[in-house]
Amino acid sequence: MKKTAVFLILVIVIIMVVITALFFGSGPGQEQAGDDGKENIDYSNNSGERDESGSGNAGNSPDPGAVTPAQDPVKAMLENMTLDEKIGQLFIVSLRSFKETEPVLTADEKVKSGIEKYKIGGVILFAENIKSIPQTAGLTEALQKCSEIPLFIAVDEEGGKVSRITKSAEMHATVFPDNSVIGETKNPELAKQVASAIAREISSLGFNMNFAPVADINTNPENPVIGTRSYGSSAEEVSLMVAAAVDGIQSHPVSAVLKHFPGHGDTGSDTHYGAASVSHTKERLLSTELLPFIAGIQNGADGVMTAHILTPEIHGENVPATLKPEILTGILRNELGFDGLIITDALNMGAITKHFSSDEAAVKAVLAGADILLMPENLDLAISGIKKACNDGLIPVDRIDESVERILRIKYKRNLFGSIEREDPEKVLGCSEHLRLADSISGKQ
Repeated sequence: MKKTAVFLILVIVIIMVVITALFFGSGPGQEQAGDDGKENIDYSNNSGERDESGSGNAGNSPDPGAVTPAQDPVKAMLENMTLDEKIGQLFIVSLRSFKETEPVLTADEKVKSGIEKYKIGGVILFAENIKSIPQTAGLTEALQKCSEIPLFIAVDEEGGKVSRITKSAEMHATVFPDNSVIGETKNPELAKQVASAIAREISSLGFNMNFAPVADINTNPENPVIGTRSYGSSAEEVSLMVAAAVDGIQSHPVSAVLKHFPGHGDTGSDTHYGAASVSHTKERLLSTELLPFIAGIQNGADGVMTAHILTPEIHGENVPATLKPEILTGILRNELGFDGLIITDALNMGAITKHFSSDEAAVKAVLAGADILLMPENLDLAISGIKKACNDGLIPVDRIDESVERILRIKYKRNLFGSIEREDPEKVLGCSEHLRLADSISGKQ
């Protein structure tokens, strides 16, 4: 009898424990604490692999409370852009596009309205726009405020004879020797130091893109346009210098742009005024002229500028390389694997304008593979030509998107969407460190 009573009591106790657990225990939707009293969150992914934040069993469906990766900001921006905004990003223009009759020194209402109207991707400044340090720094800052999407603010600052920031005495910028002098030292480290110093000076003024270094090989002594702008006549030596210069420039928030693809060093005429031709086969280009470009690309150059030279030995229509798909897409993009910005040389140069209207040149350049169209002779006509080609189906909108995505990615890469802490240009331009470097190369020390 006693055994029966004990048994009944045990049964009753067990039943009470079960009831208590059912009514007062944790159920679905309630947080469960682990041994340390903290929330026990499952960080495992669907493959069952352990996440660095913790461990748990893999589930077949995502946790609705899990944190997902942030959406790609470039993709998000691209999806919300109109066709006009996308087309505008393809253009870098000079300020004379907005005021033809006088040099632009300030971002006045005419300049501001032009930037807002065309929604351009960038501007290029010349010596006529650069008079003093406060004026130049103020101009670049004001230009950025005119655009919702940060602008590329570019300059041709190669050093030597092609320099924009050294032409005004009020700038007191460092005057560096020609690249040919640097090349004669056969010291790539000096090329890097000079390129870095130049980038440091222009960055302090608000520039974020330098159309340098020159990757052309000076193989033709009669060449009227390259000459001392080149590091030399040896493909191997020029390649080393170019790669080092890319490192120097991009050690600052400045994009390096190799020029002039596929090589302007063996021409006998100047494309600023008319046609120039290079009668080399693709095999010759790959073994000589393209080596410095390959070196610069391998070192991460953000951009490559095209040349308006004719390449009759390369298959395809005998048009300037800037407009030739076999050069830009076939060789540069596909064979060399370059996925950065392909930027045309100025489209207002004689080699283009004597044979093509602004709309024709713009459309052909995009179809050839260019991402950025530099300084069309007529901006209105160039933009309307691209838009018409898109509306007519000649240029797929996906093709425009490819270029705009590259542009936006470089702008993000160089922190144009962020806050760049700039050095005081009054202290950087012509500083003792840069002057000693220039003097050491020129043999003045």
